[in-house]
Amino acid sequence: MASIDPLVPAQGKLHPLAWRDWATPSRSISSAPRQIGGAIIQRWEKSARRMVQPPLDHHYLVVHMGGAKRITRRRRTETLVRETQDRALSAIEAGSSYSWMTEGPIAFGHIYLEPGYYAQTIAEQFDCDPAKVQLKETFGEFDPLLSRLLTALVRASECDDLALMEQEYQLEAALHRLFERQSASTAKDNKIIISPLSVARVRDYIEENLREPIALDDLAGLAGYSRFHFARGFRAATGLPPYAYILRARIALACRLLDEASLPVQAVGDAAGFASHPQFASRFRQLTGISPSAYRKIMR
Repeated sequence: MASIDPLVPAQGKLHPLAWRDWATPSRSISSAPRQIGGAIIQRWEKSARRMVQPPLDHHYLVVHMGGAKRITRRRRTETLVRETQDRALSAIEAGSSYSWMTEGPIAFGHIYLEPGYYAQTIAEQFDCDPAKVQLKETFGEFDPLLSRLLTALVRASECDDLALMEQEYQLEAALHRLFERQSASTAKDNKIIISPLSVARVRDYIEENLREPIALDDLAGLAGYSRFHFARGFRAATGLPPYAYILRARIALACRLLDEASLPVQAVGDAAGFASHPQFASRFRQLTGISPSAYRKIMR
């Protein structure tokens, strides 16, 4: 890998590799920074519990690894505290600055994104204007699929089990999922609305029945709306049509089984509700950028 020279650009923003004040304890452990597409990826353990993050010239994604923890984030008069689960995600926009305090396991995956690269990646997938693509900041949130994608990406960047091109595909898949999730939180449809209680009821039903066929009529009946009203309202509430939401939930379950269980890869697809192994393998690669067997190898 070509070396990456830390820079201090104009406007007072720091290049990520020039920011290392928080990694001062002698016991601090890190992987070498790895350039993948328009991102720099690195893993840290046992670094300082307190850190002051300066304004960076990259967007900054943090995967909070190592187990559940309590995190405090401060900026001027604003203080937020989160009890986060393992692999929760924080996203910080380029130019933002915070102070952080972590109580619990000190382990992180860091993904630094060039803003232009992120905007172009999203624009090409979602057919939108790159100039209007922004990273929405989040703190300590958990998404089953995104958390596993980013964890696998951090681990893959430390080894040669995946070719660089495969890692780039995996990174793009993770960024697409991040944008979908952030878009869902701001999605609005003033014409078609279903109640939050109905959305929660449908989500619970989907999670409990992923191994079985799930019909749109069943979901609409459960929510108490017509097929048309439910499909439009569910998309407005979640950012995804029902079929796409179910697919991502199945892939998230497959990731969990590949990560935690000893089932053969072919049996994982069946357990996650896919009709055949070729369908499972195809959909898994489509949404994660890699094959199920490659994902398992990384996570193991």
